[in-house]
Amino acid sequence: MQYGYVDGRTVIRYDNFPDHPGTERHHKHTEDGSVEAIEFPGLFPLYQRFKQEVRNHGEHWP
Repeated sequence: MQYGYVDGRTVIRYDNFPDHPGTERHHKHTEDGSVEAIEFPGLFPLYQRFKQEVRNHGEHWP
């Protein structure tokens, strides 16, 4: 799941591709370029978390 700008910059991105040594498989990319390990409670709970973070960023998402 990814939320970002039209020019390709990331605001929030969750993925599970093992491309960051030292980070868990499930992780989150943030606007400042950091990558942090996350708990993966399942797809729907992660989707709900993502949706709330997008709302917190100021987007209207019913």
